[in-house]
Amino acid sequence: MIKTFSRYTFILPLLFSFNVIANEGLNLDLAILKINQEVKSLNNEILSLRDEIELLRENQRINTEKITELLQMIEINQSGNTKSVQSNSIEQFTKSSRFFSDGKNAFVLGNYEKSIELFLDHLKTSPSSLSITDTMLWLGRAYFYSESFLDSKVSYLEYQSMGQDHPKFADSLYELSKVLMKLDEGDQAKLLLNELITEYPDHPLLSKASALLQNL
Repeated sequence: MIKTFSRYTFILPLLFSFNVIANEGLNLDLAILKINQEVKSLNNEILSLRDEIELLRENQRINTEKITELLQMIEINQSGNTKSVQSNSIEQFTKSSRFFSDGKNAFVLGNYEKSIELFLDHLKTSPSSLSITDTMLWLGRAYFYSESFLDSKVSYLEYQSMGQDHPKFADSLYELSKVLMKLDEGDQAKLLLNELITEYPDHPLLSKASALLQNL
């Protein structure tokens, strides 16, 4: 009896807030329906905020990389190479870095075709091995959003073949699984999602991966 009274004491304020108290009594079914709708709405807002946070983190990473690239250019400038070799190196490095950074900026702005063009130009300028790894990941993303799913799959697989030490490797498991779903390769997508859940139990994308897995 006491437990029942306590339960209604908790629910009653919610019922009043949804205007579901009538003269005849409580319309519990209507109350529960409206509460569930409110919970669903809040969950959607939370998922939207997570996506925005993820994009902000990616933008922060872009800015950090730009600072790193600038420091590398300063180091090249201070090296003991001859002026002619030094000038060529700086020019080549600057050109390559510009293609890469411009490609990421185009991606963030939603210009995926342009970002693909810039990333491919970056690969043609003999960038560093780390930069190549980053570029293959971004190419996978850009191809996905431009709906070139087969090219996206190839880029992601190339990126993953370069090793699991990259800080975005776990992200690529989730992102590639979405590409495979578009290509009707659900079994392979399941393997990647299970790998993400098993190997990276504290990853921010864990809940999304679990939800995606349930839909396969």
